[in-house]
Amino acid sequence: MNSTNDYDENNFFDSFPVFYQTSKTSAEANRLNHRYTALIHSNKEIIKNSSILDLGSHDGRWSFAAIKSGAKRVLGIEGREELVKVSFETMEKYRIPREKYSFEVGDIFEKIKEIKPNEFDVVFCFGIFYHIMNHMLLLHEIKRLRARYLILDTKITTSKKPTIHIRQENSQDEGMGIPDSSQIDNHVLAGRPSKSSVEIMLNSLGFNFYYYDWLNSGIKNWKNLEDYQLKNRVPLNSAVRYGFSVIKDFKNKRKTFRSDIAQTRSGRITIVAKNQY
Repeated sequence: MNSTNDYDENNFFDSFPVFYQTSKTSAEANRLNHRYTALIHSNKEIIKNSSILDLGSHDGRWSFAAIKSGAKRVLGIEGREELVKVSFETMEKYRIPREKYSFEVGDIFEKIKEIKPNEFDVVFCFGIFYHIMNHMLLLHEIKRLRARYLILDTKITTSKKPTIHIRQENSQDEGMGIPDSSQIDNHVLAGRPSKSSVEIMLNSLGFNFYYYDWLNSGIKNWKNLEDYQLKNRVPLNSAVRYGFSVIKDFKNKRKTFRSDIAQTRSGRITIVAKNQY
């Protein structure tokens, strides 16, 4: 246990175990603790004494971690009312001063428009970038806020091409996208970008950025962290489906086989981007 804190920096969420129950999404101890190291602890100098905007704040886990790491204040925006409710409850449980945090229910695209430039120093965008379609619109809004840093953690398609894999998600699943006013049912269109697509977007807006090096971060147990290893994993059902199509029509399919399979692969990256005004 760190002598100056009420938590263990190597196993942060073990010190605050309520977060293992407040959500069904990615709440495994090994995953949460290593993500704390990558997203929060490694950026402690950026977070300390800063005002934080937490987009898609979920159950408040990263807002809470930011405050514990010295953030001045945090505003979390989350589309699911039940998760905002539990965020307030957890902050109260762990006696976080009320003036340090606030959570709002709403569409991040609508809520972010209400924020004036220079109100926040750092923007968290953890686990939402691949649940939306309007990636550049969101990045433009973040740029407009003139925050010093954007910390982005997102799932990607591992295609080497600058592409976005469009898919449908069921919004009734807590870990999936949330429909906006244009949606007619529970199915939400989401775009999973490739690594090169993310880089092009950030470059186009003048962000300087670097990656958190997951592979050389000293992790010995990769359980529930496999997506950060960026291995070329192909889901079995996709391989079988495309395999049969190749057998049926080899001449026409062989050129597209590899690129089609590549779209089903996924990984995850963590980026720290500095905003150049």
